[in-house]
Amino acid sequence: MGERIRHAASGQVDAFIDTFGSGYVEVAVELGVAPERIDTIADWDAAARHGTKTDGSAVGSSARVLEELAGLIVARKLEIPIAATYPLSQVQDAYRQLEERHTLGKIVLHP
Repeated sequence: MGERIRHAASGQVDAFIDTFGSGYVEVAVELGVAPERIDTIADWDAAARHGTKTDGSAVGSSARVLEELAGLIVARKLEIPIAATYPLSQVQDAYRQLEERHTLGKIVLHP
């Protein structure tokens, strides 16, 4: 995995966000990413071992950050890929898709 990432980044990886766990913090460390530039929402033990961030969405949930994101969306400078949409009545199907861990993009539930 590390070699594929290094190749895709033309050799230089400056920051890393782990949303999956299963050794990705270690991959980031092996790629030479500084611990303060690594953030995981899935591997608390690795974060403790390597001194990486575990901010997740807590830091990004302020009104200021949400306003900035809304502005980027309006200016068409931020694209959020949607992998699938489900009516709320099919929430179990949405979770089944998430459990497969092959989803590229967000899953949206419609009330």
